[in-house]
Amino acid sequence: MSRFWSSIQRLVTVTLFATICGTLLYAQSTTDGAIGGTVYDTNGAVVANATVTVHNNGTNAEQKVTADASGYYRVSKLPSGSYTVSVNEKGFAA
Repeated sequence: MSRFWSSIQRLVTVTLFATICGTLLYAQSTTDGAIGGTVYDTNGAVVANATVTVHNNGTNAEQKVTADASGYYRVSKLPSGSYTVSVNEKGFAA
């Protein structure tokens, strides 16, 4: 009977090890990134609802988002590369 339980214990241990390793490998498989921040004016006040453009310098792809009421924005699922971020809002220089 102890041989049976030893086999079960070994099976459970191997299964747990494989699951943990598989989870760690999956967690490392993404190459996407994100850019986020808060838009402020030159006086340090938050600029709400500003349009933020994230431009991929390698592919010329662009994503536009609108900052929320607290000036926060986030652009996710960006492939690795070099980006330029610009902000526009009425009454402000770019």
